[in-house]
Amino acid sequence: MSHTDKEHFQENSPFYFPLEVTPREGQLPISREDYENKPSGDIFGKIQDAGMMWNPEDVNQSEFLIMSTAGGLKNGEETLALGMHSGHFELGDAAKVAASAFKDLFTKPYYVSVSDPCDGRTQGTTGMMNSLAYRNHAATVLGDLRRSLPNRKGVMGIATCDKGLPAMMMALANETHLPTIIMPGGVTLIAKGIKDLGSVQALPSLVSHKEISLEEAQSHGCASCGTPGGGCHFLGTAATSQVVAEALGMALPHSALAPSGGKIWYAIAKDSAIALVNLAKNNIYTNQIVTKDAIHNAMVVHAAFGGLY
Repeated sequence: MSHTDKEHFQENSPFYFPLEVTPREGQLPISREDYENKPSGDIFGKIQDAGMMWNPEDVNQSEFLIMSTAGGLKNGEETLALGMHSGHFELGDAAKVAASAFKDLFTKPYYVSVSDPCDGRTQGTTGMMNSLAYRNHAATVLGDLRRSLPNRKGVMGIATCDKGLPAMMMALANETHLPTIIMPGGVTLIAKGIKDLGSVQALPSLVSHKEISLEEAQSHGCASCGTPGGGCHFLGTAATSQVVAEALGMALPHSALAPSGGKIWYAIAKDSAIALVNLAKNNIYTNQIVTKDAIHNAMVVHAAFGGLY
């Protein structure tokens, strides 16, 4: 292979990367006083922000953290990789809307995720042993992540379903001296004439006892998720958690149970980001919202609608 052929091969190889990279233009607006007095992590963090293609001139913007329990991968309407359940499948889309809202408010959003399992998927297996324990595990990790952004001005949690949302509430409730907000992940819609997600979990028993035909079971199983994202469309722990989050004052009014992927759901993502920035501007913190009265209110609301928790 000639030298020219080697160069052609290298430049057209998917593994090719030039040995010399042209430095980005611009300067980080970090003062000498900051270099001398701020924690070294403050400086290194801004260097990484610029490396992740944030405008170097904007690295001193106020920092807001978005945390979600997103799972699965989408490319527009195409499914690239499945999540553990539909409840977290579209949360990344909501996070993008929230991030754009933060940018429009001249703040600097960060995004991390800790996904969650589905005990509907693990029924009848040893995976069920992880179900309730997961909440505490995830709450711990989410707490570690929020503390890993030391200069955060507020934290937004995007979650749904019976493990992810309780874990998110616990993590944010511990963020006592900063503002927080939860954007509930919403619910999936029921297809007309099809058994809902609660009923279809009984299909193995119904087929085994010949209470439903194989063909009926196959049809219901194919179409019971009317929309691709959102938690189960009944008042199980997933939907109940969303209502409780709103009753606690941690989520915007009327935000619980919005259909995942709908226009109102994306509007809630945007409005939640705007509300969090306003909470920060007005120094309204989580411990001023999640009070004894708020907990009492949530208990009364829970008793009134009778959801599982």
